[in-house]
Amino acid sequence: MKTTRLLPWILFLSGILTYSIGLWRACPLLSGKGYFLGALMTGMFVTYAYQRAVNLNQNDERFASVCQMVALITAGLLLVGVWNAPLAPFEIGLYPAAFFVCLMGQFLLQRSCNRALPGDT
Repeated sequence: MKTTRLLPWILFLSGILTYSIGLWRACPLLSGKGYFLGALMTGMFVTYAYQRAVNLNQNDERFASVCQMVALITAGLLLVGVWNAPLAPFEIGLYPAAFFVCLMGQFLLQRSCNRALPGDT
């Protein structure tokens, strides 16, 4: 049981640290750093909002469509930004992978926290 509760934290923290520290050192301009930070925050927010609505049974078709659209746009902007940034070839694959690991960790973390509190409405 402890492994299943520890795994989301490991995924979340390793993804966010790899993404943040790596891109902070790789991007020479402050605008590039802000661009990638904005992509990470937007992706995390849309994942949180969608999971929160699902857990509260307040989601509808339109909200789900908007969340999917924002998630796809964020992933696309991240990929375009990584492609155009002055990065080494291995970094071009590393940072999008860290982004998705961070989002997966957030998803699993939120899911495990909601299962831990069954009486909460």
